[in-house]
Amino acid sequence: MKKLFIISGSFFLLVLVFLAVYNFAFRHNNADPVADPKKKEELEKKREGESEAVTRSVAFHQILTESVLYPVAGENSLFYYSKRDGALKEATLDGKEVTVRIERIPGTPSRIVWSPSRLGALILTKESGGDLWYYADLRNKLVTPLKRDMSRLAWTSLGDRILYQYTDATTGERSLNIAFPDGSNWSKLADLGKDDHFIMALPQSSLVAVWPRTDGNRESALEVMNINGENRRTILTGKFGADFLWSPNSQRLLVQSVTERGGHTLALGLTDENGSGYKNLFAPTLVSKIAWSKDNETFYYALPGTFPADAVMPNDYFGKPINSKDTFWKMNVRTGKKERLVPLEEMTEAFDATDVFLAPTETDLYFVERVSGKLYRITL
Repeated sequence: MKKLFIISGSFFLLVLVFLAVYNFAFRHNNADPVADPKKKEELEKKREGESEAVTRSVAFHQILTESVLYPVAGENSLFYYSKRDGALKEATLDGKEVTVRIERIPGTPSRIVWSPSRLGALILTKESGGDLWYYADLRNKLVTPLKRDMSRLAWTSLGDRILYQYTDATTGERSLNIAFPDGSNWSKLADLGKDDHFIMALPQSSLVAVWPRTDGNRESALEVMNINGENRRTILTGKFGADFLWSPNSQRLLVQSVTERGGHTLALGLTDENGSGYKNLFAPTLVSKIAWSKDNETFYYALPGTFPADAVMPNDYFGKPINSKDTFWKMNVRTGKKERLVPLEEMTEAFDATDVFLAPTETDLYFVERVSGKLYRITL
């Protein structure tokens, strides 16, 4: 019995010694933030930083530090206008290497239309005397001003000439014309009346499309004609706020509209190349938020949230402007299948996307965030 008592007492004494040493060591451990107030504060700041970091979605990658206008993909690179430097630039697809192609573009650019080869650009600028278009030749680093009576410029599908709307200063009558990129050797293709029209050359085609400037209060009429102005015909009517985006082979047409005159609810439909067989895709977005795939069956798009009930779309989106909070999708128009590109739990930032386009390999989707003007990429 006495022996058992001695053993128990010895064990109890060892436990007390261990607890004393443990308490002393950790109370004075400088690596322990609880024991060291300074290190505790540092750790809290570090955790706050980590907390802030995880609120930024890993699905979105900012490509360039500067704000951009109208970026596009070339064969193996990106082309864009730098708002910071007032220059046309070329960058690698990851944005790590940047080359200035043309310095000091005159005026304040508000729109840029790149040629199919990306070796030329049509630039609309705001100047003291009003709007003025320039032709920028990236190969020779030349910038040529065009005539002030030219508007709504677009490239032909081959990129060798430009299409534009001419306005007679005396009568206000407008016409569709074609010329070399510097404005020379022009010829008239068709009369347009006094209404302002948008112009587009259909991809991989010799056809040209014209329609009245997109307006949610106005019913549109989409017309197409040959590149020489012949065989003019109307292929689609009855849509308010209409805008259009052809597939790469021009055999399918996405039709943006609103569900009623002066309404705020968008609709997106699909027709064939003749404007027939309209089908609602139930993907209410703007064509500026869409990029077609080269397979001519799939398109990628940013889907905006609900717009104010008193908004007139798309007028107010671009005019006021109204900002949206987008989610990102793709859709196969043959099967009707839709897929999210970014899960909801990863949508931790608000993006209002515009100028959406795919990388040449279609492994990445690019877009400009309207508020910041920054270029982002989603890896698909």
